[in-house]
Amino acid sequence: MAALSEQLFIYSEQKLSTMLKILALSLSLLGGSALADVQSCKKLFDLAPKVLSDLKQVGSHEYENENPGLGYSVTFADPSSKLTVFFYDHQEKTISSEMALDSFKQAARDIAAVAEKRGAELGEISAYQLRDTSQALPLRAEADSTDGISELLALGVVDDCIVKLRLTAQIPLDKARVWMKVITDYLNKGFRQPT
Repeated sequence: MAALSEQLFIYSEQKLSTMLKILALSLSLLGGSALADVQSCKKLFDLAPKVLSDLKQVGSHEYENENPGLGYSVTFADPSSKLTVFFYDHQEKTISSEMALDSFKQAARDIAAVAEKRGAELGEISAYQLRDTSQALPLRAEADSTDGISELLALGVVDDCIVKLRLTAQIPLDKARVWMKVITDYLNKGFRQPT
């Protein structure tokens, strides 16, 4: 009888151990599904070309390993302009319009802070949303500063990934707007050449 009782105890202990392993695996899968599939941001990042219009790619960075949710960036430049495109998801599976708007507002504040660090005064920031639903990056902001630098920002959500484009150019704002149109058209087509 003691041997049978010991066998039942061992069997119960093994069954409990197996059940705990299954529970732990289930919880990890459930917890993981709440987080974003960072692959959509990585895929967009990987599609970045070496040349974007007349700007050459001068660098890229993967933030995801050190700071999950911050994603990736790729920077293009020429002697008078610098364009950085960021791809991130804040570790969220689904990006809401409120999250995108919050990111946009923070990016606009960052533009003002960078101008201040340069010792320049930023003009009024014109922020708006395009009504054209074909635009992947409908949230826009633009401003010029006292040091002759134009700042433009475009932001949108592509495949549950926030895509933020920031153009800093030492050209007049009206010319920078033309650049922004060419580049956002390019991004709208998934990094295919604009028509």
